[in-house]
Amino acid sequence: MIIEELQLGFIIPPNAPMPQGYAFLPKGIAFKTLHCRKATREAKKPLYVVVDNKRTLGLRAPKSIISEIHKKEKETLTTRRAAVQKRDDSDISKTTAEIKAQFPKMPTTERDLVLKHGFKKHSRRVGRTGTLTLKAKVRLAVVAHIRHKHTDYEALLRAGMPREAARVTILESVDTVMRDWGCAQDGKKATKQKQVAKRKSPRKPSKVSEHEVIDDEGDSDYMYVL
Repeated sequence: MIIEELQLGFIIPPNAPMPQGYAFLPKGIAFKTLHCRKATREAKKPLYVVVDNKRTLGLRAPKSIISEIHKKEKETLTTRRAAVQKRDDSDISKTTAEIKAQFPKMPTTERDLVLKHGFKKHSRRVGRTGTLTLKAKVRLAVVAHIRHKHTDYEALLRAGMPREAARVTILESVDTVMRDWGCAQDGKKATKQKQVAKRKSPRKPSKVSEHEVIDDEGDSDYMYVL
């Protein structure tokens, strides 16, 4: 039974009868979901969004369309992966150059760790946020790396010290490492400085500083997420 109609389809529960000539496309592959929606709209056919307890499970669309989507996804997989890899390589190259510009004396092993952890895809870490400039993301990621790997920050957190107090305590240590790595701006100034997030949304951009980045306490992977 249809319970609600949306601009992009009808919301139905999973136990609703399957419309004749339709099939189910599970949620999970963005390429398939996007093209299924588009093709169904273009065919002027009803599109059903299967929702269970507010969780989207997938789509119900004409069998012929879903079959074509599966075929198209397989045929374009190699090309799409190559495009993604090319884009990723470009991002890594730009990020590496920015790290070298801001921290010219930073050891290669340290730089690789920042790239591996702070800029890991789908991690929600600071390096992956789309609301900051690359310059700001690099500074935040490096400061977080220093905080976790070159100071007593995690030990202080494990001992029960509040996060903000721990950050103030290790500021001098962060400052020292930043200077050693050739940073023109010391850790104290970097911590206090606000970085304005650039958003495409018309909403007022939020401000983020090194002091406001959230850390997972005691996490060896230092998931400094926003």
